Formats: sequence, structure tokens, C-alpha cells
Amino acid sequence: MSKHATVTALMPAYQASEFVQPVLASLSAQTYADFTVIVSVDQCADHTYDICTRHAESDPRFRVIRQVQRLGYVGNCNFLLNQADADYVLFAFHDDILLPDCVQRLADVLDARPEVVMSYCDMLVTAVDGTEEHWAFTALEGLTDPLQRGMTMLQRTNGWWVPNRGMFRLAEARKIQGLKTHGAGEFSADLPWLFHMSLLGAFARVPETLCHKFYKPGSLSKSWEFSKTELFELGVACLREIWISPLASEQKLALAVPLMNGLIKSRQQPQPARR
Repeated sequence: MSKHATVTALMPAYQASEFVQPVLASLSAQTYADFTVIVSVDQCADHTYDICTRHAESDPRFRVIRQVQRLGYVGNCNFLLNQADADYVLFAFHDDILLPDCVQRLADVLDARPEVVMSYCDMLVTAVDGTEEHWAFTALEGLTDPLQRGMTMLQRTNGWWVPNRGMFRLAEARKIQGLKTHGAGEFSADLPWLFHMSLLGAFARVPETLCHKFYKPGSLSKSWEFSKTELFELGVACLREIWISPLASEQKLALAVPLMNGLIKSRQQPQPARR
């Protein structure tokens, strides 16, 4: 890929008027030359759209779209993926701030390594109470076998979600047919998406902290219970990704059989008595 590859950041925004401006500013500060931003403001009751449109007036690289019907997280991400027209794409979430050279550093990896479908960096995560924690996802480093990568992602290894802030090849991502809801709604919908991506090619970590995430009281993941039912439906969603992946039949079975056995076993375990 040429060093002049086009990059587009996709921001699914919702109820973010209190904190979105610094995120927009961090995108405007990116040093990468051929860079654009698409913001999709889901139907909401605050001033997120007004803030984003004012910012776009000062930076022509931005395009802001206002949704007239509520799409939800998954729907908004998929809308943005359909709008994108670039070589490389990344999700720029409305509570994540990127350091100025983040896009450049991630694009450099994709330029240099055609076997890589996703490049990502380390993160500094600030919780709602203000405590900070450094996150680095290292479990996929050096894995060239798609089965090994897939099995690693299915284990939900610590920090599996970090690459979702990474940059990926749009042509490869479109093979996945977008993020998907499942039997537990949007619960951890990023996992089946990243799991399928790991079957398509290598993940490459940039060992630098180039993204700062700030959890908010209304953050989607804070509403999840991580119950047995939610985890079961998440596993079933990953099974769906196995069947629609480009893996050979033998490879699909090698991933699917242990996953199915684990799901069956989890359903046979007695549920705790309600109090």
C-alpha cells in the first residue's frame, strides 16, 4: 500500500455534548496528511450535533450527519462503515482522545505489513471515579495462524477490546458484514466483530500509549450485567461469525466444536437460586 493511503475516522456520537469537543479537537490535531472524519450523531436530546457541526465549520475534513431515527451503537457503527470510502478506517469513539501522531503511527504499520488487517496502540483508561489504568493487549502478538488468533479472541483474553480503537483495512472489514446485535442485544458486540477480523489477518500492536479513553456514567458497557445469559448469547454470536468466515470447513469445525461444547456445558450448569 502506498504511503499516501487514505484514512477516515468514524465517530458514532450520542449524548456527548459535555465531553465531545476535546475528542473533535484531537482528531483535528492528527498529523496524517490524507485524513478525513465522518461523524454520525444518533438521535439524542442534547447539543452533540450542534457542537460537531460548529467544529466541522472550522475543519473541512469533517462531515457530520444527523440521524432522524435512533440507530443504537451497532446501527450507528454500521451506518458509518457504509459511508466510508478510504483505504484504512478507525472508529473514533466520542469519549476517546487520540494523541496527534496516533493515525500516522497506525497507518505506518498497515503500509509496511500487508498481512496485518488491524493495527492498534496501547490505551490509558480513566474510570468514572477518575482512577487511571494502562491497557495493552499482547495476546495476539506473533500469531500467524488464524485458528490460534481466533481461539485467543474466544478466550476473551484480558484487554481483548483494546484493538477496537485500532485502524483496519476497510476492504477486509466489509467481508464481515458489519457489527451485529445478537440474543443479548448489543452486549459486547465488539467481540464477534474483532474475532472475525482476527480470522482474516494479523493484528499488530504499536507499543505506545496513543489513545486516552474516558468512561462516562452513561457509557454503554456500564449497563451490562455480564450475566450467564449474556455470555451465552455472545458465544452463539461468535459461532455465527465462524460460519460466515472465509475459513476452510475443517478450520471452522476446529473453532466451532470446542465453542459449542463450552456453550452446551454452560447451559447445563444449574442456575443460582434467586433470593
